Amino acid sequence: MTDWAQLPEVPQAEELMETKPPQLPILDKTSTGTKLEYLATQYRLHRYAATEVLRRAIVQYRRKLAEFDIEHVRVYRGVRPPPPPPRRSLGRPSSTDNPLQVRASGYVVGRQGVACRLAFSAPENATDQQRLGKPEDLTPGSLVVLSPHEDDFKTKCLVGTVAPIPEDPEEEPPPTSVVDLYWADAADAVVDPTLKLVMLEPTAGYFESLRHTMTGLQQAALSEHRIDKYLYEPFTEIKSPQYLKEMPENKPFYPERVRELDDSQMEALKMATSQELAIIQGPPGTGKTFTSIMVIETIIKTLKLCQMGVLEGPKQSMAPIIVAAQTNHAVDQILLKCKELGIGTIARLGGRSENETIKECGLINLRQRCGAFKPDGTEELEHRNLQRQISSALRNRSSAVSLLKAEQLYDFGVISEDQYQSLVQDNEWETGETDSKAKNAPCAMTRWLDEYTQQPDFQRARQNHTAEAQSDSPSLRRKLKSQKFHSMQADHLQSVLRIMHQDADGTWSAKAKHLLANSNDLYEIKPADRGAVYDYLHEKLEALLADQIRELISYVNNNLKLMRVARRTNELKAIRRERVKILGCTTTGLLKHRDLLERLSPRVLLVEEAAETREANVAAALTPSIEQLILIGDHQQLTPNADLMELCKDPHRLDISLFERFVNRKVDYCSLRVQRRMISELREVVEVFYPGLQDHETVKSPERRKPIPGMQGCHLWWFQHSWNQERGLSGLSYANPQEARMIVEFTRYLVQRGVSPHEISILTYYSSQRELIKRELAMDDILGNADILGAGTLEWSVRTIDDFQGEENEIIILSLVRGPDADGQRARPGFVANENRAVVATSRARRGFYIFGNAQNLLQGRSRQVWEKVLKAFGARTGRHMPVTCSTHGTEGRVTYPADWRNFSPSGCSARCLEQRIKSQVIQTGEQTKSQKRARQVGINTLVRTAPRSTSPVNRAPYSTSSVSRAAYSTSPDSRASHSPEPSTALEPQKVPFKTSSTKSGSTMTTTTTTTTTAQERIPDRYTSEEILQKGMRTMFAGRDNEHEASERAMSATSGPTDSSRDSELEDLIRF
Repeated sequence: MTDWAQLPEVPQAEELMETKPPQLPILDKTSTGTKLEYLATQYRLHRYAATEVLRRAIVQYRRKLAEFDIEHVRVYRGVRPPPPPPRRSLGRPSSTDNPLQVRASGYVVGRQGVACRLAFSAPENATDQQRLGKPEDLTPGSLVVLSPHEDDFKTKCLVGTVAPIPEDPEEEPPPTSVVDLYWADAADAVVDPTLKLVMLEPTAGYFESLRHTMTGLQQAALSEHRIDKYLYEPFTEIKSPQYLKEMPENKPFYPERVRELDDSQMEALKMATSQELAIIQGPPGTGKTFTSIMVIETIIKTLKLCQMGVLEGPKQSMAPIIVAAQTNHAVDQILLKCKELGIGTIARLGGRSENETIKECGLINLRQRCGAFKPDGTEELEHRNLQRQISSALRNRSSAVSLLKAEQLYDFGVISEDQYQSLVQDNEWETGETDSKAKNAPCAMTRWLDEYTQQPDFQRARQNHTAEAQSDSPSLRRKLKSQKFHSMQADHLQSVLRIMHQDADGTWSAKAKHLLANSNDLYEIKPADRGAVYDYLHEKLEALLADQIRELISYVNNNLKLMRVARRTNELKAIRRERVKILGCTTTGLLKHRDLLERLSPRVLLVEEAAETREANVAAALTPSIEQLILIGDHQQLTPNADLMELCKDPHRLDISLFERFVNRKVDYCSLRVQRRMISELREVVEVFYPGLQDHETVKSPERRKPIPGMQGCHLWWFQHSWNQERGLSGLSYANPQEARMIVEFTRYLVQRGVSPHEISILTYYSSQRELIKRELAMDDILGNADILGAGTLEWSVRTIDDFQGEENEIIILSLVRGPDADGQRARPGFVANENRAVVATSRARRGFYIFGNAQNLLQGRSRQVWEKVLKAFGARTGRHMPVTCSTHGTEGRVTYPADWRNFSPSGCSARCLEQRIKSQVIQTGEQTKSQKRARQVGINTLVRTAPRSTSPVNRAPYSTSSVSRAAYSTSPDSRASHSPEPSTALEPQKVPFKTSSTKSGSTMTTTTTTTTTAQERIPDRYTSEEILQKGMRTMFAGRDNEHEASERAMSATSGPTDSSRDSELEDLIRF
C-alpha cells in the first residue's frame, strides 16, 4: 500500500506548518495510468484543495501580524484590526477579521466524538457592535487551526474541525454563541480555560465534503470492481450488466409506463438498461428526471424477476438500487416521484431533506420504526458514562488550578508516600476524620505555605522572579504581606499563583526539583524555597491531569467508533427488513456512508446531475458489488465546483466530471432531444447551445402557456442599460443598484397585473446583487407584504445561477449586474462569460424570460462568443426600455427608468385607468377607497334612475348607502357645491333622507323628508355589490376615448373636489 493511502483523515499540524506548497501531480484526462496512480493523483489534488488555503494563511499570518490581510481566511485574534485600505484590489478577495476572543470553555460528548466547546468573547477595546458579534459564520465541518495567543503559530498549531450539524434529531446542536470543535489529534486538546487562542478559518472550500472524498479514494484502492476497466483502461466495447444474463434472452423487463416516453427518451432507456456503463445527456427541460425514474422502475422489475429465479442460477436477496445526485433537492425530487408512482420502497440517507414525506423515509426514522432493532438503552448509558468521566477529569483539573491538595498530589504520584505523610500527619481533616476540630483545620498545603508567606525574606524571593511579577498591583502586594495564604480571597488566589509561577530562565524549577528529590519530609525544605517547590508541584500535576484528559478523549473517541459500527449493523438490518428497493443520497453521502453501502452489496449505481459531480466522488463510490454505472446529466450546464480556482486549470482540471471525460473520449452516449418546459419563443434562445432541440406539443398550447399580462405579447425581452456596477459589502462580489431597482419595479408591475409571486424567480450571477434585490423586495410596500398579496408566508425566489440548476419557473428575470465602474472603465465579465452558466440562466423559464443587463459590456472580450449568439436569438426583442400594454385600452407604453413605472397604472397605461387603480388599491389596503365609494354611489343612483318606482321594500339583504338626488348630477356649480352627500358604507338597511334646497335671501335652507324606501331597495335583485361598482365605474368612464374627461366629471359631480386635490389623489392611486 502506498503512503498516500495511510495519511490521516484530518491533516496534521506538520502538514499545515510547511512553508512551501507540495508538488502537485498532473491529472491526464486522456490516459489515467494504473488504478493506483489515478487514485493517488486524485487524492493528492483533493488533499491540496483541503489544506492549501490554511497552509498559506499560516505563512502569511507569521509575516503580516499587523496587517490582518490574509486571502480567503477569517482571523479570530481577540484584538481589533486596523481599518482596511480605502479600496481593495478588484478580483482579489481578502480575509474577514473578527475581533472575538477564543477560549476553550469545556468538553461535550457527542455521537461523533468528544468536542471541545469554544467560547467567544469581545475584547475590552471592541465596539458595541462587535460585542454583539457571534461566530455564526463558522461553517459546520470546516477545517480550522488554532495557536496560543503568545505563540501566534511560531511553533504550535492545533488542528480541528467544526462539529457538523447533527443529522439525528435527538442530538441537539450547540448554542449559537459557542462552537464545538473536534481535535484532529487528541494530544492537542486544550484543557486550560484561561488560555487565549488565535484561530484561522478558511472562507473558501468545504472540508467536510473533501474529507469524505479522500477517505473514499483510500478505500477504493483496497478493492476491484467490474467498472474499473472503463475508468482506467482503453476500451472499445461496453458489455451488458451481469444481472441481464439471468433474464430470458438477456433483455430487461419494461413497465407499461414507458409508452409515455418520446423516441429519444426510449433510446436512452434502452441504453441505460442494457450496458454496464451508460451515459445520458439531458438538455434543459427534456425530462431527465422522468427518464431516470423509468430507468429505475425497469431495473427494479428486472431484478425482481432475477430474484424470483426466472432462469436457474444463484438466488440472492435483492439489494437496493443506489440513486445519488449532487443536490438534496434533486435526490428528494427523484425519491418523491418514485414513491408517488409506487415503484418500490424508498429510503433516504442523510438528514438534509427539505421534504416532509422524504424525511419520513430517512434512515433515522427507518431505524426507529424497525421495532426489532430498537436500542436497548445500553448505548445511551455508555454515552452518559463517558460524559461523566470527561466531566470528572475536567473537575480534577479545575481544582488543581486553585489550591493543590496533598492527597491529589499523592494519588497522581507527584509526591511520595513519605512526603504525603509529612504534610498530613497533623491534619486529620486531610485524611477524612470527621470531628469538628479536624473539619475546621486548614488543609496541609495551606499550613505548609503559610510559613512561606510569613517569612521576612518573602519579598526577596519575589525579587528573583521576572519583571512581569514586579509590575503587580500594590494592593495585591499588601495582601500578600498582611494575610495568610489560606485566608486569601479566591479572586486573588490566581494572582498569587501567577506571581509565584514566574521562572524565566528555569533556575527555580531546577532547584525545586532537586529539593523535592532529596526531601522525604517537605517541612525540611526552607520556608523561603517552598514557593518554588509549590510552583514545580503545580506544573507537574497540571501536566499529568492534562495528559489524563487527552487520553480519556482518545479512549472515548475510539469507543464511539465501535458504537457507530454497531449502529451501522442495525441500519443494515432495518434496510433489509423494510425491503428497501431505492436508496437515495447525495454524491457526498455516497462516500460518507460508503461502509454501509458496501455491506448492502448493491448492483446498480445511478448518478443524477453527474456532469456537476466531481470525478473523484463517483470513482471512490464504486464498491466491489457494483455491476452497472448509469450517469445522467448535462456537461453543457454547471460543472463540478473546485475549491481552488488554480485546480480548474490545466493540467489539473478538477472542474471536469467523469461524465464529461467520457464524452470527450468519444464514448457513446445518448442525448434527449424533446423539451417540455418552455414556449417555442424561449426555446429559440436555448437552441443556440443545443442545435436541433425540439418542442413537445404541450408547450405549443396557448392554454397551457398563457401570455404574460401587460407585456405587449412579449415573452422574451432584453432590457439594455449602461448603469454602473459596485462592489458588494463583502468586497468579494458585485451589485448594480439601478438594475436591482428596475427589476423590483418590474416585479411589482407583474404582480399588479395578476402574476402570482410564486410564478416569478429572479436570478443573478452575484450574491451581493441577490441580497440587494431581496432587501429591495422586502422594503416594498406591496412586494414585501404577504397579507396584501394573499400569498401566505411570502418568500421571493431570488437565487444565484449556481443555486438554481435543475429548477424552473413560469417567469425568469435575469440580472447580469456587470457594467462600467464608477470611473467609466469597462468591467471584466467574470462569471457572466462562462457558457455553462449562461446555458442554465437562459433555460429556466416556461413562459417569460426577461434579461436586464449591459449587452455592450458582454460583447467585448471573451464573453462575446457566449452572449453574441444569445443576443442574435433575441432579435428585435431588446432595447433600452421595457414594453408595456394596457389591457383596458390596448395602448402601448415604454419604461426606461425605475421611476417611470410609477407613472403607469397597474394595467400598464399612463392614462387614468380608474377601474384598474381602484382594484389595485383594494389589493393594497383591503379596504374601500374614496374613489371606490364614489363609483359605488354613482352606480346605485344610475340603477335607481332606471329601476321602476316601488313603495314597498324589496325583500333582500340590501347594500345600504346614502342616495343622491337627480339634482346632484346637475352641471350647475351651485348644485355641485350644495349637494355633496357623504357616502355610507354601513351594511344595515336604513332610512335615507332626501334633501332639497332652495335659496332665499342669499342663504341656503335645507328641508329633510324621510321616505320609507331606501335607494338600495329600488335596485333590482339581480345586481350584486360588484355589479353596482362596475356600473358606477362605467358610467364615470363614459367610454374609452373620453375616459379622462368623463371620470373627472363623474367625480366632481359626486364630491366636487378641486382639480388639484383630484390630481393629487389620482397620483396617490397611481403610486400606491
